[in-house]
Amino acid sequence: MRFLASAITALMVLALGVSPSPAVAQEKAPAPAAPSEAAVTSEVVVLHATNDGTGIDPKIGKMPELGKPPFSAYNSYKLLDRLKISLQKGKPTTTKLPNGSVLMVSLKDVVDAKKQDGPKRFVISASIQKPGGNTFLPLLEVNAKAGENFFVAGQQHKGGVLVLGVKVAP
Repeated sequence: MRFLASAITALMVLALGVSPSPAVAQEKAPAPAAPSEAAVTSEVVVLHATNDGTGIDPKIGKMPELGKPPFSAYNSYKLLDRLKISLQKGKPTTTKLPNGSVLMVSLKDVVDAKKQDGPKRFVISASIQKPGGNTFLPLLEVNAKAGENFFVAGQQHKGGVLVLGVKVAP
């Protein structure tokens, strides 16, 4: 079951075009953060995905990813929570989820754009700890562009699954 959940999570990250962080393959000493990179604002949306036929909660807003695989496997999404969190480089932020698990999100690095007018990218790590200490998602690191969601999903919750969207504010 753990393998299946990890595979689903990896598939969702890959399906959305979020590239795994190069920091996963190669550790390097972190450079001191510039004042503007010391903290970034992030949004975490907690959704409950089911097949109960109620559709997509209008409070979710525009999120076209929900209509595409693998998310289209569910026909209903309800917004459970929308959190604004501040991510400081190297300092994890934790959030309790509706099923009792704890989501931990951390800003690992800020990567300058490869092209002159390109966007910065943010190396974000996420992990989920189940109640009782078992790890559902040991550690996921992504290299995300500001304004784009990356998703973590697969935890069972009330006849469906939790879908977590994490987005660094532009």
